[in-house]
Amino acid sequence: MVEQRPDWCISRQRNWGVPIPSFTCTDCGEKIMNDDTLDAVIALFHEKGSDAWFTDAPESYLGDACVCPKCGGHHLKTDRDILDVWWDSGVSWKAVCEYRPELKYPADVYLEGSDQHRGWFQSSLLTSVGTNGVAPYKAVISQGFTLDGQGRKMSKSLGNVIDPNKICDEMGADIIRLWVASVDTSTDVACDHEILARTSDAYRRFRNTLRFLLSVLEGQFEPATDGVAFDELMPLDKLMLARLTQVQAEVDEAYAGYEFNRAYRTLYDFVVTELSNVYLDALKDRLYCEKPGSHEMRSAQTVVAELLSMLMRDLQPILSYTVDEAMEFAPAGCRDNQEYAALLDWYKSPITLEQANEFAGVLEASLELRGVVTKAIEEARSAGTFTKSQQVRVKATAPAEAYALLTGDKAVDLAEFYIVSEVELAEGAAFTAQIEAAHGEACDRCWNYRTSTGVHGEHEHICDRCFEALS
Repeated sequence: MVEQRPDWCISRQRNWGVPIPSFTCTDCGEKIMNDDTLDAVIALFHEKGSDAWFTDAPESYLGDACVCPKCGGHHLKTDRDILDVWWDSGVSWKAVCEYRPELKYPADVYLEGSDQHRGWFQSSLLTSVGTNGVAPYKAVISQGFTLDGQGRKMSKSLGNVIDPNKICDEMGADIIRLWVASVDTSTDVACDHEILARTSDAYRRFRNTLRFLLSVLEGQFEPATDGVAFDELMPLDKLMLARLTQVQAEVDEAYAGYEFNRAYRTLYDFVVTELSNVYLDALKDRLYCEKPGSHEMRSAQTVVAELLSMLMRDLQPILSYTVDEAMEFAPAGCRDNQEYAALLDWYKSPITLEQANEFAGVLEASLELRGVVTKAIEEARSAGTFTKSQQVRVKATAPAEAYALLTGDKAVDLAEFYIVSEVELAEGAAFTAQIEAAHGEACDRCWNYRTSTGVHGEHEHICDRCFEALS
């Protein structure tokens, strides 16, 4: 834009705006602008503002400078040409930032519409570089314009304007915030009630996940006293904490680049695809059935607490009201003992990204095999062979490289991960899964099939683990 810009027209020949402070001698027609007249005009503007140019007579403020250097006449009139409006705003770094002690120059960010690449962004750059040799901003963020659902400009005549206040009353302010965060605001974006309704569905996913995490922790877990060190976590929990760390690195990068839509998409995909549908689903058996205070329970709650801490901080800039609600129920250690989410420190994982990346291969192989196992279970369920995944045992194969990962020192309990009674894994040419009936009988308490299930005292048909939890 700077390279291809046309010649700049300084004067707009209009009667409004900030004037070019030049005078015309009515006696001889000479144009007058010198240091003395400029100093007088500057003093006038400091005292009364630029409107004084149009209301005050030159002789009232020019003093000895009210003279024509050509003919010596004292009858001067103010010219009516104005500075281009972008030139006017383009010196705000000087007129605003440098004159206010609470501000600084260069500014951190200039934020405006995409049309300002030809306007304010450029005029600011030209005046600052021309004067001081530096840009007036450290970063520029340009925004597109809001269109209706059909891609038309919003206008009163078309009746397609969306009133944010009405949306707030109807859906809540966080729905609008989430919509803004979900779109690429650097370009024009479409918005209508149908689009906002879809955003409302996404919002419920985040809200329900926060509710579930809180329900696992409230009144039962405090990170400082109940937390489990990373090296002592259960294998599946280690895998999730490693994945959480990778996701956080992506979110950090997105926020640092003001790419809020990328931060939103990363968090949404993580919550819906990896948390709700995979990890938290697999974790329910331990959360609902293990003995309170047991290592297995504490390990799960430790990672749930990390997930809650991460999501509250990552979602706070977007879903500020919702996260404040969650703060009311979160353990003190998950909220830095703060009352308001805006005061939280940024999230920092207990392990490094390098440590987390060591688990990437295991997670990838586990998920790839899971896809094959899930498909086989669904086919068996459709055939009427089974109704619950706990009723099956899986005989699976995996290629050599994946098999090594799935049986190595970072391997997880695949039966827990896939919510089946047992997984028998062998090395093969490809990922395969064969479904069989589970060994043993179903526990009435956890629904898992175990060979240890039987009569335990007053309890009939429960497994050893459930008997210990009940005892």
